[in-house]
Amino acid sequence: FECPVKTHCGDRALDHIPFEMRAMDVTKPLLIGDEPATREKRLSAVLSACRDAEMTLGVVENIPHANPEDTVRQLAAIYRDKDCDAIIAVGQGPCIDVAKWLNLIVSTGQETLAPFVEEQSIPRAIKPLAVIPSANSDGNELSGYLQIGDVTIKSVNLMPQLLFIDPRAIGQPGDVTMAETALIALANGVETCLKMDANPMTAIYARTAARQAADALHQLAGRGDRDDRLGLMVAHAAALGGCAIGCDPFSHTHHLGCAIADTGKISVAQAMGIVLSYTLEHRAMNGVIETDALLSLLGDGDRYARTPESQRGPAAFYLLRNLLNQLFDITDGQIRRTLQDSGLTLQELKDAAAQAAAKEGGGDPSANETILTHAWEGRPLDQ
Repeated sequence: FECPVKTHCGDRALDHIPFEMRAMDVTKPLLIGDEPATREKRLSAVLSACRDAEMTLGVVENIPHANPEDTVRQLAAIYRDKDCDAIIAVGQGPCIDVAKWLNLIVSTGQETLAPFVEEQSIPRAIKPLAVIPSANSDGNELSGYLQIGDVTIKSVNLMPQLLFIDPRAIGQPGDVTMAETALIALANGVETCLKMDANPMTAIYARTAARQAADALHQLAGRGDRDDRLGLMVAHAAALGGCAIGCDPFSHTHHLGCAIADTGKISVAQAMGIVLSYTLEHRAMNGVIETDALLSLLGDGDRYARTPESQRGPAAFYLLRNLLNQLFDITDGQIRRTLQDSGLTLQELKDAAAQAAAKEGGGDPSANETILTHAWEGRPLDQ
């Protein structure tokens, strides 16, 4: 287990940016923000903190998600022209991937990702990178993964040195946004926690991510009083899940979710949320995982204690599926219960099963097709 990310989390966390930057001998960071961050004015607190501390900044707003290659080259030119020496990224997945790639360019001089795809090592001593995620996060921002189009590279050295989670940077996300973030955090946390060879420290991050995400989903589904800062809770869960992933191989659920999302009919987060229970159930039926702990991750201690040991696995799978049913009702169908709800065809599922199987840890086509067919129908695997 290795997690080089130093985290500031809570009220006024952003005020610590200048101190942390100067502690790493940074004098002029380049601040970049994607279009949602600019539109929602989530860069203003960062600007205020640096202005109050008399720290000079380069600022580029409205980073587009399209054409990342052109974007990163333009940013590299600005970074060098303005003599910047670190990067602060405010935003979600694609923006953070651009920031990681930019960091590789200005740290190593390599203008493309090709050398790193060909196994050139990523140096530990790259430029400082600080990440300020939104509530619309998939957790990969904090992981050791960099994904640009079809290119994926991974290294623990790609994990940012600094993370700031502050209510002012989270904004006021809607219920669907929070549910999607919580679903992907839940999948990342549960899958990582249930690995047979999970490092104990990794399991601590993963377990906490799963519990936070499950708690948020219960609240969104209308169970119990809603926390006033629910957006902050899901951001916590996503960040913890990303740190737990590190640069380990992606899970079976992740590969299936991405393959399904490539159809354009459903988001990765919702696809992973739907598939999660069926993937775990398939592995449990084949004796690959013990599901006894799953129920304790998803519910309270009383539910776990009241459920007979032999029924805890099925109870956990039921809880996951019933949670999606409730979210479907609360969001007027915007959160899907099954893959059929998204309009996917059985042929598209077959193609997704084969696509996922081509990835490391993506299962085999036959098993994947079985899992996705049951997830399409909403039918447990034992029926």
